Amino acid sequence: MRIPSGKIDQNIYFVAVDSVDLKTRKTGLTTFTVYRSRNGGTATVYTTPTVAELSAANQPGVYSLLIDEDTTIASTSDAEEYCVHITQASMAPVTRVIELFRRDTTSGTTALVDANGRVDVIKIAGTTQTARDIGASVLLSSGTGTGQISLTAGVAASNVTQFGGTAGTFAVGRPEVNMTHVAGTAVSATTAQLGVNVVNAGGTAWNSGAITSNTFAAGALTAAKFAANALDAVWSTATRILTGGTNIALAKGTGVTGFNDLDAPGVRTAVGIAAANLDAQLAAIGNKTINLPPDPADASDIATATTAIFNRLGAPAGASVSADIAAVKTDTGAIKAKTDNIPAAPAAVGDIPSAATVATAVHDVVVDGTLTFRQSTRLQNASLLGKASGMTTATAVFRDVSDTKDRIVASVDADGNRLGVTLDPS
Repeated sequence: MRIPSGKIDQNIYFVAVDSVDLKTRKTGLTTFTVYRSRNGGTATVYTTPTVAELSAANQPGVYSLLIDEDTTIASTSDAEEYCVHITQASMAPVTRVIELFRRDTTSGTTALVDANGRVDVIKIAGTTQTARDIGASVLLSSGTGTGQISLTAGVAASNVTQFGGTAGTFAVGRPEVNMTHVAGTAVSATTAQLGVNVVNAGGTAWNSGAITSNTFAAGALTAAKFAANALDAVWSTATRILTGGTNIALAKGTGVTGFNDLDAPGVRTAVGIAAANLDAQLAAIGNKTINLPPDPADASDIATATTAIFNRLGAPAGASVSADIAAVKTDTGAIKAKTDNIPAAPAAVGDIPSAATVATAVHDVVVDGTLTFRQSTRLQNASLLGKASGMTTATAVFRDVSDTKDRIVASVDADGNRLGVTLDPS
């Protein structure tokens, strides 16, 4: 059996016989193990061997194996031997050897060679060739015969006689083209002009508003680009109205006609003066400032005012202002010292401690060593009211009133004297 290199659709056949008597053909076998080796390579197990039984009735024991793994020979080889070893639990092992070879011609095609060793090519890339099929890259011979082209320095001399299948008209070596339509629109025959339906200019639709100053290059539009007096002619015939909100810089004494100056009432309204002239307005303001002190920095005025204030407060007659201020500060400090501990207001009940708060504060006062009044009470209750045990032993124990813990654990001698005490006032 020979298989072309690289093909993975070829099958080989083998016969499965009983592994014991080596003659009874086995049918209905599955789960085969196949090892392969190419050109003396390491025995490698087939990952997914495809084994099929042909016909248990007509060809009992005959199976096919698809050769589809490691079928490409080395680039330096023209042929290599390929060995498969097939095993199954119920059959005797089978070994098959095939040849993998490199094809010299395409499968199914015969190369015809004449006595001189020349090949008669019928097809190229699967396409049947004729005597005139000369391929894509061909040297052309210049000539004027049938199938020839007149060539000069690699340039073909073309004689155009028709356009669109219709004979053309030529004058002085150039074709005269009769254009009937442009962009799908018929050319005007009466005016001999092109009736062009141009939808866009430079890719922008006409009247689309898309042509802006950015469309023109900087400096593209200058006075030199317009005919003399061209812009003057436009302004002389158009209604000249300036857009609202535009600032116009004008020299004094020159300007644009049609603007009205403000009259006196208009000026007063603009600066916020209700009536009369500016002199009258300023006089009214002056009348209201006559009674103001001459200067806040005048110490005599400040002293006079301060003295009057202290006189109203009942300050001692003849006392100086500084002495009066010092006396007031002293009295105010004494009053503050007595009022700091007063609640914010009689209605502020939150400022007055509750009975529970007072009781807590009292019970948490340290009264004996580090023991608070609360802890001392717990220990006293245990020694007087709680359960007691071990009174005749070396360790006496006093429980809390609720009988949940040992409050006092005392080590005692035979006379009941306490030698050591462990307290739990928590």
